Amino acid sequence: MSRTILRRALAAVSAVAAVAATLAVTTAAPASAAGTCSVNPPSRWTISSPFKTVNISVASDCAPGTHAAWDAITSKGPVDTLVFDGTRTEPFDMYDDDPLGRWTWRPAGCFSADFSQQCAQNTRTMDVRLGGWSGLTATRSGSRVTVTTSAARYAYSVDKFVPWTNVRGTVQYKAPTASTWTGLKYVYPASNGRYTFTYSTTSTRDYRVVFPDTSVVWGHTSATVRR
Repeated sequence: MSRTILRRALAAVSAVAAVAATLAVTTAAPASAAGTCSVNPPSRWTISSPFKTVNISVASDCAPGTHAAWDAITSKGPVDTLVFDGTRTEPFDMYDDDPLGRWTWRPAGCFSADFSQQCAQNTRTMDVRLGGWSGLTATRSGSRVTVTTSAARYAYSVDKFVPWTNVRGTVQYKAPTASTWTGLKYVYPASNGRYTFTYSTTSTRDYRVVFPDTSVVWGHTSATVRR
């Protein structure tokens, strides 16, 4: 059983127990409206390790002691339920085999502290992608500058970063006192994630490489090198 499936099963058991408890309390009297309760997950999440916990909180519009839950819906369907049983912050475990792309946190029930009133909930989205990384080195020999770029991305199949290929980066430069970057050359990483080129200039320049976001990997900008 994968970690995601196991987590979903455990969440389902917890959610069923919570719903059962809620129904037991609320059957005696119908619930009325009790304001709102909003959840604040991160808008983007980077998968760059086998496991990481993110603390997710409810907003100030949630009254003290509110019981609220949100389902995490992905392109592969529901994967988990986040339950605040009178708490303000809850840990949420993210694994590297979790579905990539857009997650929607959908309302799954909200009641006041004594379960006598229902409350309205918000819907939030979270963009989940793999982590990307880039690096640049530059050497000078007279007027000749040799630039080498490196690119890597996280791969959950091996639980580590691997060379990032099939992506186009841009080497940029600027004068040391300038604030605007100018494109110098497109780079296409080889199977080892590297790309090297040489060009001529007598000017001292700052260099960096920028790899853009893709549909599954967050882009990255390297540190600046001066030559």
